[in-house]
Amino acid sequence: MRVLLVTNDYPPRPGGIQQYLGNLTEAIDGEVRILAPAGRGDDPRVIRNRRRFMWPTRGVREWVVGHVEEFRPDLVLYGAPYPLPTMGPAVRDATGVPYGVVCYGAEITLPAAFPISRQLLAGPLRKADALFAISRYTQRKVERLTGRSVVYVGAGIDVDAFTPGVPPDGDPVIGCVSRFVPRKGQRRVIEAVAELRRQGSAAGVLLVGKGRDEKRLRRLAAKLEVPVRFEVDVPWSALPGLYREMTVFAMPCRSRWFGLEVEGLGLVYLEAAASGLPVVAGDSGGSPETVDPGVTGFVAASDAHLVEGLRMLLDDPERAARMGSAGREWVFANYTWPAVAERLRSPFADPGSPPPDGRLP
Repeated sequence: MRVLLVTNDYPPRPGGIQQYLGNLTEAIDGEVRILAPAGRGDDPRVIRNRRRFMWPTRGVREWVVGHVEEFRPDLVLYGAPYPLPTMGPAVRDATGVPYGVVCYGAEITLPAAFPISRQLLAGPLRKADALFAISRYTQRKVERLTGRSVVYVGAGIDVDAFTPGVPPDGDPVIGCVSRFVPRKGQRRVIEAVAELRRQGSAAGVLLVGKGRDEKRLRRLAAKLEVPVRFEVDVPWSALPGLYREMTVFAMPCRSRWFGLEVEGLGLVYLEAAASGLPVVAGDSGGSPETVDPGVTGFVAASDAHLVEGLRMLLDDPERAARMGSAGREWVFANYTWPAVAERLRSPFADPGSPPPDGRLP
């Protein structure tokens, strides 16, 4: 299958969507070409536009049409629901090539809450030949928005890169890898560890990421006298080693703005599980899907539950180790990139049949 990916989000730019699309294109069994904004990078499959962000202007649309006509893909895949899919119908009309859209989380729930942005978002999605969701939660949300069926593709993890290491010596470390923004829950991790330390634990915290909340988190750690190590703006290649320095992984994310800002899935939970760590997930969006509760970790539905669960994992290292081992098996069974790529291909599996219209019965 030949796929032309059109996206504003692609490595080496950091971020969850960028990482997702980079891994997905590596897993597709067929020729792939990527159209992306101006930027650095040495992937020979990527063709860069002169703009640093691509809006669906006439110039960008004509540029995409030219590459579709030259490459002749089986599918034009848009890497996010907005704004580029708004030119999807016009590109299809000009080239005859079907288009699909990958959907994640907050970029669906936030605009869908307001009439004008909801219409801008929903129109191109309803007209797409196929819609793809990274979680069951997102699948339900997009089906409700569009009134049509959505293909669950899930997510995958590079299980060769994210592997268990030797358990770290010294005091236990509660780790979190994510952007430093309120929804992700780093504040809750620091406060939970502060409570554990008041109860006699020697645990510390390792926060990996970057974002607008960094200064606030540093002030909170100093105020609560919690030893927190910040690893800011680290390259993707350094992440596997940082996971191996953790005892437990915790990202107790929460939905914000009355459920409009949510976690679509959370690749970091899967990276941690593949690294052999017990995982503490939040209860936002699709994040609970990444944990088999009581087997690979648990979902922290409240601050008290978070403290209780972390205490259990720190007080019972053998149980924590069993959860970590089960988590890696869970990833192998449910989250591999070849399986994601196969689900992406499924609506177009029979080259002799027309693409599905996706309407719900």
